[in-house]
Amino acid sequence: MRRNAGVGVLLAVAVLVLVFSAGYALGSRQASAADARSEGQRMLQVLADQLQRHHLNRNLDWRKLYDGAARGMLQALGDPYTAFFDEQGYRRFREDFRGYFFGVGIFIEKKETRLLVVAPIPDTPAARAGLRAGDWITHVDGVPTRDMPIEEAVARIRGPQGSRVRLRVQRGQSTFEVTITRQRIEVTSVQGEESLTEAERELVRRAQAAYVRVLAFNQDTAERFSAALRRAQAQGARGLVLDLRFNPGGLVDQCTQVADWFVPTGPIVHEVDRDGRTRTVNATPREKYRAPVVVLVNEGTASCAEIVAGALQDTGVATLVGQRTFGKGVITSVVDLPGGRGATITTAKYLTPKGRDIHQKGIQPDVVAGDRVEGKSDREVEAIRLEQLRRALEVLRSR
Repeated sequence: MRRNAGVGVLLAVAVLVLVFSAGYALGSRQASAADARSEGQRMLQVLADQLQRHHLNRNLDWRKLYDGAARGMLQALGDPYTAFFDEQGYRRFREDFRGYFFGVGIFIEKKETRLLVVAPIPDTPAARAGLRAGDWITHVDGVPTRDMPIEEAVARIRGPQGSRVRLRVQRGQSTFEVTITRQRIEVTSVQGEESLTEAERELVRRAQAAYVRVLAFNQDTAERFSAALRRAQAQGARGLVLDLRFNPGGLVDQCTQVADWFVPTGPIVHEVDRDGRTRTVNATPREKYRAPVVVLVNEGTASCAEIVAGALQDTGVATLVGQRTFGKGVITSVVDLPGGRGATITTAKYLTPKGRDIHQKGIQPDVVAGDRVEGKSDREVEAIRLEQLRRALEVLRSR
């Protein structure tokens, strides 16, 4: 008994030592981080004092200098979705959610370190200038976009109506420049058959199906989508083709409201913060769409659009048809800063209802159809779109 007791004491001492050591290490790391932060703040203050006292230019633009410091700090994170905006850039960034903006008319995303054209908006300066989905924008007004945060790229491409922006574009092995005049771009986030070609409309009518396309998730998307879906129900359509191709995402609350039309019960999406805390958005006991659903996706389906696609796939209420999605599975928060500035900060990742992390992986469709559009000609892109729609309608008829 004494031996066992002695062993127990030794084990207890060992555990206490381990716990203390772990706590000391954690405390040391926290103290070290706090020290580094304090040191950094002092460093900036010393630099500012030295500039004020000794720099050859007596009339320093302190607003510009501190904006540069903030921008550099966030860029050093190596996170393309965490970015700083000066006053002008922040004002342009917030235009995204109003349903209109002043620019050239393209949806763009960051793919690793490069800037990808997800899709030109029909009948806009970008579309008329010949920009295509799958193009890479390498420079904006001569400034390289490699490693440039997506939000900064958006702010640079946009600008006052009537002003011009020069883009250098890489398409396959060729590179060219195009100068585009900015104008007011209206984003009708929800469209119906009017957005289809005549050949596509004929396919939809023969299948007696409804077709709804969501281009982005703006402030009014859920309301517009509800109206479009009710029209489809009133017309007695046999099923729905929900087109999320080239949808870059948008507001989380809007995409979960759209998904709520279809998910019967349980989770729509899980949001997980850096401490592992999970917030789950669940389906509500509202009216649901009961007819068969097929969702069209491709490499331009990103962010919030992937939340909808993942929710409908995981819950079994829809079949996904097309190509693997983009793979942006993180949530960014918008932060207001003094002086009209702002920032976006990656604050969480989202998981599908079944707990899938799709960041940098994308969502594999249930039925692969068509091809990726990068480097394809306009005629090839049109053929891919038609083939994917044809396959989606075939799947719809079989459900």
